[in-house]
Amino acid sequence: YTKVKSQTKRALTEEQMGRLMHTGLAVPCKELQRAQAYFLLMFLLRGMPFIDLAHLRKRDMRDGRIVYRRHKTGKQISLRIPREALPLLKEFKDKDDTSLYLFPILNDAPEGEDALYGYYQKALRNFNKMLEALAKRLLPGIKISSYTARHTWATLAYHLGMPVGIICQALGHSSVRVTETYLKPFENEKVDKANRKLISTIGKHEGGNGIFLIPYRT
Repeated sequence: YTKVKSQTKRALTEEQMGRLMHTGLAVPCKELQRAQAYFLLMFLLRGMPFIDLAHLRKRDMRDGRIVYRRHKTGKQISLRIPREALPLLKEFKDKDDTSLYLFPILNDAPEGEDALYGYYQKALRNFNKMLEALAKRLLPGIKISSYTARHTWATLAYHLGMPVGIICQALGHSSVRVTETYLKPFENEKVDKANRKLISTIGKHEGGNGIFLIPYRT
């Protein structure tokens, strides 16, 4: 089964994402602050999945860039670190010089691939739990999860008119076809907005009030 399910409800609006980004780390709990920082970093780093964020190594960040391989596909990603991400990286990166990981998410994981995966799953569940609590404080009535940052980046990029090929490259998808399927749920909404804009433009020429007069027939 390879069908990509609709992710429309998983993406935040531009206003909602802006609220998360510009409220600052004002939540009282340090764990919630870290969850907010990770979520913002995932968005700022071109919709990076949580699994890739968790597995980032310190050696992956150099010369103002992050270069890593996607955990899911093995595809190499190279991205310039946005200036908005720098304070978050400085504050929440692992300060332990003996640690290999950039963030303290998998530091205490036991050895072995299966054990590491189990430890990651536990970290993922905790992250989603913290995001749920964060949303209650900053976005009441809105559900967010570890997928939301990635889908929000893709959706906002699409609505800004970014070419699908660029979005594909940014997300590290295996092909443009995957990205097209990924964005398909948003096509109707985009076309509806274009139609609304077209109708409004024509309406301005009908007396300037945007109202169409329909003749009454008996």
